[in-house]
Amino acid sequence: MADIAADLGVTDSRISQMRAEALSLLRDALNHALEPALVTEVGKPGGCANRRREAYFAAVAARHADGLRRTQRSVAPPRVDAAG
Repeated sequence: MADIAADLGVTDSRISQMRAEALSLLRDALNHALEPALVTEVGKPGGCANRRREAYFAAVAARHADGLRRTQRSVAPPRVDAAG
């Protein structure tokens, strides 16, 4: 973390805060898709922070859906021979 802090010109403590925020956001995005009741609101309802979080949640869900479509296309359907 010290190298990242030096590269960004911030303190080690700030890098730790940023990491914690990123992990919390990722956890909430996954929960939003899998178990919405576990997601906690931050800031004012309808506020800027919540709008950004909702946009991030939507982006994570879209990437997940895209990945599922790719996986389903890459799996070949089972072969059916003429005998049935």
